[in-house]
Amino acid sequence: MSDTTKQIQEWQEKVRSSFGEEGKMYQYLFETMDNFYYRYLENTETKNLRTQKLGPHLWGAQSLESNMVDALKIKNQDAKKGIMELAKSVPKAQIPMVRYSITVEIKELKANRGLLVFQSEINWGFPDFKSGTQALKKSVTFNYDDVGQFRKHLALKLEEISDIFS
Repeated sequence: MSDTTKQIQEWQEKVRSSFGEEGKMYQYLFETMDNFYYRYLENTETKNLRTQKLGPHLWGAQSLESNMVDALKIKNQDAKKGIMELAKSVPKAQIPMVRYSITVEIKELKANRGLLVFQSEINWGFPDFKSGTQALKKSVTFNYDDVGQFRKHLALKLEEISDIFS
């Protein structure tokens, strides 16, 4: 066995042992997601977002944006059109808002395998945010077979769903 192969195996074993506990997998996932909230969800009204439990096996964060000028800075034309309609139809006195979210449904999260479903959403269905026609969503399924793959691709999957905010 070459020295390089031996070093790679030692490094892989070190990574596996550091993520061996289920709690550490969750911690790494949530810390990575927290970084994306800062980049894509936080605004003047919503700061310091942290991952929280939103439902059974569902984790993430949401923010509300009441500044329609800031909300209209979004480049996605479908979302922009819906936000524009919201701004026109709801009087300013009612403080119309847009809701942004990033979530993960954890189907399995272990060091040796996992299945996660990430979703991002821009929702202009103020005030109840229940209309599916007044929202833009993007979902990505992430399967992995080892902790190295999990670490390497986690941020890429989050980046993929976050492109709706650009």
